[in-house]
Amino acid sequence: MPMAMMVNNSSYGCKLPREIIEEIVLRLDAKSVTRFKCVSKSWLSRISDPSFMSCHHKRQVPRTLLGLQFLDDVLGINEDCGMLCSFRSSENFHEISSKVFPIYKLRRENMAMAFVGSHYGVICWVDKIHNCVYLWNPTIEKHKKLPPSPYTPSEPGSFSPLLTLYGFGYEPLTNDFKVVAACGGKDTETRKCSNFFQTCEQVSLYSLNSNSWKTMVMPDLFSSDQDYDSTMLRIFPINGTASVVVSGSIHWPITIVRPQLRQENLVKVYSDGVVAFDLSSEQFKLINPPSSLNNEVFYVRSIYNLCGCLSLLTSPSYLLSCIEIWVMKKYGVSNSWTKHISLDLVDRSLPSSPRNTFQPLGVLHNGNLLLESRYRGTLAFYDPRSDSGRLQNVCPWEQVFYFATYAESIFLS
Repeated sequence: MPMAMMVNNSSYGCKLPREIIEEIVLRLDAKSVTRFKCVSKSWLSRISDPSFMSCHHKRQVPRTLLGLQFLDDVLGINEDCGMLCSFRSSENFHEISSKVFPIYKLRRENMAMAFVGSHYGVICWVDKIHNCVYLWNPTIEKHKKLPPSPYTPSEPGSFSPLLTLYGFGYEPLTNDFKVVAACGGKDTETRKCSNFFQTCEQVSLYSLNSNSWKTMVMPDLFSSDQDYDSTMLRIFPINGTASVVVSGSIHWPITIVRPQLRQENLVKVYSDGVVAFDLSSEQFKLINPPSSLNNEVFYVRSIYNLCGCLSLLTSPSYLLSCIEIWVMKKYGVSNSWTKHISLDLVDRSLPSSPRNTFQPLGVLHNGNLLLESRYRGTLAFYDPRSDSGRLQNVCPWEQVFYFATYAESIFLS
């Protein structure tokens, strides 16, 4: 029913209270809600109110968002390839809708888009070739190109000795989307990105409210450990992992390389952890992994927001088919880490064959594991509650580059 009829439907002898009308509108999909902005100035003002937008977002059904690569002959797009966002049911994984990032439709030159993160219905992308950051609400098909970061070359293809790691999140107290850009360098031995999150490194912060960047100084997060010289640390972001927002903070998984003296020899000791950035206080902090893992050699494969809690997916270095999921029950309290799942994928009742070996792609918001075959186009679910799995075929030309939990919103409208 059109909003005007709902507000004052005298011809049918009824007039719904404004509270009931708003309750109905909050349950509608994002596209329908944005159309109601045309009803009147009062409804435009109400729907544009941050509290209304936030309430609407919280009432939307969480979906699973997959980033898939496609070829131009599949969708009839002129680029050689692009990124398709596929929105799927978290229960049966059926596709609900799909969207192509609109910049792909406008450009013909090469692009190297990387997924930064998703929060409050908005997705953050970075084009590494053209040094551009974008915010995109795929539901209402609105996007915004951000101005260049202070530490990023403004000209496409310009050489820069700095490498940038991005994070993205929404701060509800100020109704502001923020993007963090932390600069690092390249390790001369491994040729990987390193030296992130160390003292005096260059950090910039974008605010959508002001549509501008400001510079910050990175604090020394590792100064409390006196067993080594913190200036000799090497910090590597874990490849292929997007930032995750939990309890109002952006999080990145990292690998820390500490030089230690053993029997008069300097050796490298590897350990994993998490760096967080509080969106409200705009302060960085270090989150340590579960203390029970300190005596083991393990990998943090990825991080998640599981039912509002920070979660780690880890594996021992000697057996990657064995995985554990750790959940921080009380945010920021190290002794609140609890082991949620421990299993060996080889021994579980997964829809596998001698040719299909599944590795964890991520943890869905309902606690199920999403697994990916080493052969493209095949995914599987594993439900730890029933200890069972099921196969889910994806189109054979597609390759999963990232996944996230997504719920519709009307932000950026």
